Amino acid sequence: MAVSVGLLPEALGRDPRLVDPLVLGSTLLLVLAVGLVVHRAAARVVRLVEEQRAALEAALLEAALVGARREARAEEVEHDARSALGALRSALSTLDRYADELDRDLAHRLQSAALREVDHLERLLRQQGCDLVAFDVREVVRDVALTRQVAGLRVRTDEVAGRALGSPDDLSTVLGNLLVNAMRHAPGAEVRVSTTEVGDVLELRVHDDGPGISAALAPSVFERGVHGGHVLSTGLGLHISRELARGMGGELHLEPTPVGCCFVVTLVRAGAQPATRSTAAGSADQAPDRTEDDRPLHAV
Repeated sequence: MAVSVGLLPEALGRDPRLVDPLVLGSTLLLVLAVGLVVHRAAARVVRLVEEQRAALEAALLEAALVGARREARAEEVEHDARSALGALRSALSTLDRYADELDRDLAHRLQSAALREVDHLERLLRQQGCDLVAFDVREVVRDVALTRQVAGLRVRTDEVAGRALGSPDDLSTVLGNLLVNAMRHAPGAEVRVSTTEVGDVLELRVHDDGPGISAALAPSVFERGVHGGHVLSTGLGLHISRELARGMGGELHLEPTPVGCCFVVTLVRAGAQPATRSTAAGSADQAPDRTEDDRPLHAV
């Protein structure tokens, strides 16, 4: 448009007819109209380019997020598989080594615990979720504790009772992670597993008499990647366990205790209505992560 307007004086000098105001006005309007069309077309092209660039950036970001989620899921599956294999190895090696010394009831319990871990591994391989059902909490606790007892952990489960609505397999994973946590960070400690019914909620406590979790680590202990520094720790166990507890309509939190470390798994009692995610999370948010005198509350 700037070139066209610049040529007007020369054109006017060559052709006197162009001096006519009507012709001159029409010419100017034509030049302005052409310039406006070009400007709008250019703006439309720029807008289309910006939209395509934004769409491409969004697609790349989504692809990166999908990749990150897949990688995170693969890490969690590997963590769960290693835990299940460890429990399975403990049960099978005990059955093999002490086959002639084990009484029939203990041998049957070890076989049951081993089969539970095999079922867990199959579900992991199939990436198959678990339906929420009513189940006997004591059965799950007994089997999981047994696989850790034969590995050397001192565990008491005589105060466990009650039925819950959830996934026995997921509770098995949660409890297994908590017991492995105690074995790593409180070697030689005794672990007491107990249950308490509070209204429609069944609270499962895993309490050991070890050194506990430092007050500095306690607030972030459930975050992915956070751990207490043990060479075998990945920072996934407690994070996975909390997500599984929430998936059952419950929660997992750290409870202040003067000695050792105490984790509380809340579950919906069988026959009660599952609590909403926000309600369950709210009960955990109210529980402090340290004692009043800042005494330490083990990390994954």
